[in-house]
Amino acid sequence: MFDPEDPYDVVVVGTGPGGEGAAMQASKQGLRVAVVERERHVGGACTHLGTIPSKALRHTVFRMMEAAADPRHTGVTQNATFAELRTSANQIIGRQVAMRQGFYERNALAVVRGNARFVDPHTVEVSGQILRGKN
Repeated sequence: MFDPEDPYDVVVVGTGPGGEGAAMQASKQGLRVAVVERERHVGGACTHLGTIPSKALRHTVFRMMEAAADPRHTGVTQNATFAELRTSANQIIGRQVAMRQGFYERNALAVVRGNARFVDPHTVEVSGQILRGKN
């Protein structure tokens, strides 16, 4: 639990690439870090809605096209449904989330769930909980 008399050195809002990078760099410099994430899992939009899902789908489709064009696979059809493609992408996203969650755990970063609201330059409220940071 957060002790208002012992604020964090840094409070980071969001676990996307920018937030993750800032949090990890601060942690590596020996600073006490809290990270606020409004979603259920860490990773931000890049991991859940953008780059990772789109590249995972693209990679799966590319592999299907590769297999269809390979003469060694004569007679083999690659007719995956969109649901099957999404399942494959979701497995990749799950691995990304687990890897990123491991980063936060190994670096002893506090991950606070909820929407952040700045109260002042050094105070963030998250679902009624107050986080104070020097930065």
